[in-house]
Amino acid sequence: MSSSHKGKSKSTKTATLTLGALGVVYGDIGTSPIYAFNESVHAGGYSRAEILGVLSLVFWTLMAVVTIKYLTVVLRADNRGEGGILALFALMPNRIRDARKGAYGFVIFLMLMAAAFIFADGLLTPAISVVSAVEGIKTVNTDLSFLIVPITVIILAALFTFQFKGSQKIGALFGPVMVIWFATIGFLGISQISQNTDSLVALNPVYAMSFIGSHGLHTLVVMSSVILAVTGAEALYADLGHFGKGPIRLGWYSLVGPALVLSYFGQGALVLRDPSSIGNSFFGMVPSGLPSILLLLLTTLATIIASQALISGVASIASQAIQLGLLPRLKVRHTNEEHRGQIYVPLVNALLAAGSIALVLIFESSAALAGAYTFAIAGTMLITTLALYFVAKERWKISKYISYPVLALFAVMDLAFLISTSTKVATGAWLPMLIGFCLGSMMWIWRKGRFELNHRLVETSMTWSSIKRMRTQKKVALTENVGIYLSAVTDAVPQALEQQISVLGSMPKKIIVVTIESVDNPKSHATPEFTKVNDFLATVKLESGFMEQRNIPRALRSKAIADHFDEREAVYFVTDRTLLPNDKTGLNRLEEIIFATLHRNAADPAKYFNLPAHRVITFDVAVDI
Repeated sequence: MSSSHKGKSKSTKTATLTLGALGVVYGDIGTSPIYAFNESVHAGGYSRAEILGVLSLVFWTLMAVVTIKYLTVVLRADNRGEGGILALFALMPNRIRDARKGAYGFVIFLMLMAAAFIFADGLLTPAISVVSAVEGIKTVNTDLSFLIVPITVIILAALFTFQFKGSQKIGALFGPVMVIWFATIGFLGISQISQNTDSLVALNPVYAMSFIGSHGLHTLVVMSSVILAVTGAEALYADLGHFGKGPIRLGWYSLVGPALVLSYFGQGALVLRDPSSIGNSFFGMVPSGLPSILLLLLTTLATIIASQALISGVASIASQAIQLGLLPRLKVRHTNEEHRGQIYVPLVNALLAAGSIALVLIFESSAALAGAYTFAIAGTMLITTLALYFVAKERWKISKYISYPVLALFAVMDLAFLISTSTKVATGAWLPMLIGFCLGSMMWIWRKGRFELNHRLVETSMTWSSIKRMRTQKKVALTENVGIYLSAVTDAVPQALEQQISVLGSMPKKIIVVTIESVDNPKSHATPEFTKVNDFLATVKLESGFMEQRNIPRALRSKAIADHFDEREAVYFVTDRTLLPNDKTGLNRLEEIIFATLHRNAADPAKYFNLPAHRVITFDVAVDI
């Protein structure tokens, strides 16, 4: 292929991913102008100086949080292309990442809570976005208000149902709509600014500082509304694996950023020119009649799309949590061969769907959910900054004279947002706090429990030398078949083999220990490696790409393996562990119950690895933890 064709192909791919990013990543932050400026002005005041001060706060918050912090700094902290708080977790030094107590342990628990906050946002954002859109029915006919909840539930059900198609296909569907959306709000902003350029003076940060100086602590109340302008900023990072840095940055600088700024300054120009439009500054930018109806329809589509950013982010976080050993093994489907991070997690998607629909049925309106909307975002932003400190210091080796001032600025800004949104605890912020603590604790317990379980298994495991001695001394019967055992570690005796010896007093004449190594390519074309250890033991190493189903039988029938044994005549031996409480472990009674419950509900290995049901023998192994 010529260099010109390669360049064209790369450009086409970038354009496609950028379009997808517009439909998936920027849906949430892209619809903030509908309500963020109105809410901020309502909290800040209606005088000219106050309106300009609020507008300046919105603009500089947008620049500081999105352009500087996330797009310039945070997106650099990727883990093999994946983003989000758990990418930072994976990049942490081992001494911190493995900590289970002390100051470092507390840092890790905060990071797990931040990951849980993303889950909370995945519940809240679809509920609020769709409800706020459907509530527009009231502007057409107040008698139709009773349809808001049923229509919202139907839309949410449809949105979550189509997640299995993958974020690229959803983004390709939503992308063009969001292009129209950003072009429209940008054009409306320009039309208002052309009629009144007074709002442009708010580009000067002096107006923001003057507002802070004159309003003192009340600024915190205002900032709890200003943060609405950057809801979805964390999704830029969480969705990094879906589209990559380049397309996400290109989408912001070429379209999203300018459109948002024009929309906010257009609304500022409108309320300065016509104070009666305060409280309706977004829809007030178009005349009544057909233009108003068309904008309402476009807004409805855009706010439905807005929920996709957090849904995709939660899928990424869930997948990373499984890989990092923070959640039990769940079924994960990769939906795009060309981009590793585009995934669908059926169980997580079902839980998000049920949770979002339940919130709509319980709270019934966007106003009732508003108090809960921003706290989780503020908490995640602050913890991201904290984790970024360790990554910058340990991984990037950036001079403290550069990193400390920048991160301190981020921390002050994030802390101000967290304190401001904490004022809404009684009116809804308790919900993400509760979800964050519960889910974060669950990940902490799973992580701690796996350490205790692995420690226990190492303590009690047999050695291959003892296995060989049993065979030599004929203390165990040998069956005339090939036994296949799965193991994460090649030189460890599989627990299924130990149980077979203990319960049946036998073992296969020929033992095959299979290990699987994940690779970062869509498909692995590597030949399975067969290694004969001795006259009865052999190992097989398989590689699995991220787009491939882990089908062990099919891999073992390949020509490289078939010459050594016939997989179709082999028997698979797996374990189903039953965890028993043990007072000598580091888990308390409640932690033991939670860990055992999670372990019991992890994916069945026989199904996960596509083992033939009629040739699988499962041993129920009791393990003290």
